Amino acid sequence: MAGVGRNGKDEKGAVRATAEIFSQHGGFIHAVLRFQAGTRFDSEDLFQEFFLVLIHKPVPPDVRVIRSYLYRAIVNYVIDLVQKQVSCERHLKKYVAQTRIFINNRPSKNAFVEEEERNARVAYLVRHLQKREAQAFALRYRDHRSIGEIAERMGVDKRTVSRYLCQGVKKLRGILAVE
Repeated sequence: MAGVGRNGKDEKGAVRATAEIFSQHGGFIHAVLRFQAGTRFDSEDLFQEFFLVLIHKPVPPDVRVIRSYLYRAIVNYVIDLVQKQVSCERHLKKYVAQTRIFINNRPSKNAFVEEEERNARVAYLVRHLQKREAQAFALRYRDHRSIGEIAERMGVDKRTVSRYLCQGVKKLRGILAVE
């Protein structure tokens, strides 16, 4: 029985049906994913992962308004992702609190020198950004401020700060790839 998965479903048929949905409604799916996920996730990755979600849980045949179904499925998908991310962060914080082992923070022989080097790198990078992006980037990576603290200090919404950081990082990736 070629093409039949472990659960007895026709996998090739599910892939074809999902591919057809994506060819007809790909722009809509992409737009809803970008809107729902904001800057918290990469919308291209979500687009591909949502394709896999629809393969494993296809659109029921009795659905009359496909866009309404897709919208609700995308919203639920993003909500699940956010809940998983929050849960993971909570567990990570518990781990750090219990073990006193800090993730991505190695002990230093000369913390002052490392701090100065990091500040110099941040200053170099900030010169390539627009004013607001540079301000958000410096507050985040030089001053170790949270998104909420940065938003309050800059007088903007948290999503705006996230957008500044995301745009700044994308620009810097492009700049560093060329250098």
